[in-house]
Amino acid sequence: MTSNKVAAADVAALLGLEPLEQSISSGSAQVPELDALVGRRVREARRRSGLDAAALAEQVGLTRDKLSKIENGRRRVAPRELPALARALHLPLSALLSSADTTRPALALAHRVAATAPESATSGARARAIEILQAENRLGRQSELPPRQLSPGGAAIERLVATSLAASPRTAPEAQRQGRFLAEEVRRILEFGVAEIGDLPALVEMHFAADVALSPLGEGSDGLCAHDGEAALLVVNTDYPVGRTRFTLAHELGHHLLRDPRDVIEEQIGDMFATSYIERRVNSFAGHLLLPVKAVTTTFAWLGCDRDDLCTASARGRAALGYLMLRYGVSLPCALSQVVEAGFLTVAAKADLADKLRAGALVGAARHLLSECPGPEKITREQRPPARLVAAALEAARAGSVGMNTVAVLLGRADDDALFDEVMYPESGTGS
Repeated sequence: MTSNKVAAADVAALLGLEPLEQSISSGSAQVPELDALVGRRVREARRRSGLDAAALAEQVGLTRDKLSKIENGRRRVAPRELPALARALHLPLSALLSSADTTRPALALAHRVAATAPESATSGARARAIEILQAENRLGRQSELPPRQLSPGGAAIERLVATSLAASPRTAPEAQRQGRFLAEEVRRILEFGVAEIGDLPALVEMHFAADVALSPLGEGSDGLCAHDGEAALLVVNTDYPVGRTRFTLAHELGHHLLRDPRDVIEEQIGDMFATSYIERRVNSFAGHLLLPVKAVTTTFAWLGCDRDDLCTASARGRAALGYLMLRYGVSLPCALSQVVEAGFLTVAAKADLADKLRAGALVGAARHLLSECPGPEKITREQRPPARLVAAALEAARAGSVGMNTVAVLLGRADDDALFDEVMYPESGTGS
């Protein structure tokens, strides 16, 4: 769907949802209000700065005619163009968007995702986020979308964060404690106990007012969290093993729940394990959410596994670690970290075992205990779009409100006859 690295100038082409460069001809519908408002602000700021229109157009890579159409409300503003205009005019992005954010939050968030990208390239995660947010914006103009909502449990967790975790951690131990506390409260409030969380994306969407997209995105980033007061989207790269992608999603959820002040957080695995207290807290949350300490102690008691079994990597120790990985869908590094948290290993012993053990061998050693679970070391390249948007897109396509391209973008599919048949004739048994 998206390439490994996408030049910022190609972001608009990847969207494929709306003719962002199309002029509005006489007698047709006007440019959407947000774009018209941005255009007026660009014109006013250019005039205040004394910039000639031709000079500004050259700086941002537009023709003079295209800039004129933007300024006069006859052409839409592409996400890649807005940050370039803001930089050329020496303005913050908010000065161009301002209160219009609240009228079209998905498009405003798409602009922010584009604005915070490196100038040289836009990653697959950012391009995918922009695609989805543009699709949401298009759907929202055609019909009333079901809103993202907090469940009662999600609302209770939000209040808990506001009252008990508003302050940033000041030490590494405090960061660890805060992350563990939040994870244990999420499990308690949502009544998970020590059970495994099978469908983590659905859990996030059901309780925490955020959309989740899983996509194979190549190298460049593990995950992305884009959020503001109105919209939230978590994107995770499935070109990595399942255990790693689940940890990434839990990690990005932590940023969202803990109200990270950044609008857009894009991370590779190395960024997630940075030594900052913020990252330590979010990592602690992710580990304890996916694999609670009590589950470790209960499993080891059941299998009769002790410290010596782990340190010597005996058959019993390998089976116990493999079982935790299989049942809870966690990577070997996550499993070992939680074993340390449970007091069965020292940090030094954990590092030694991490060098010696292999995830596939551990999973194999536990297959007799839990044979039906997919191994966390597998790479699925799953394409999973936000559930509420897919449902709305399918309904709108069948009603003729949106084109099939919107559905194709969300599903990560080609817009072809096969997709048309699956969407329009679901009763045949091949529908989406």
